[in-house]
Amino acid sequence: MDLTRAERRLLWTGTALAGVLHLLVPGLLLSLARLGYRWVLSVEFTPQEGSRRRVRLLGVGNLVVAAVLKRILD
Repeated sequence: MDLTRAERRLLWTGTALAGVLHLLVPGLLLSLARLGYRWVLSVEFTPQEGSRRRVRLLGVGNLVVAAVLKRILD
């Protein structure tokens, strides 16, 4: 798959931004998930104990993936 320079930059930058958001505002992301589940799926989503920690771990994973993407795409 051939990506332009701008598309490659957008890919790793977007992944890094998602990682930062997961690290900085896990509560907001969980609240948005709760609303999305309620409105779109008509089910109740209740975050469990440790949910914020798991969201932050996803953020770390996103940052690792972003670093790998930057390395292989640039």
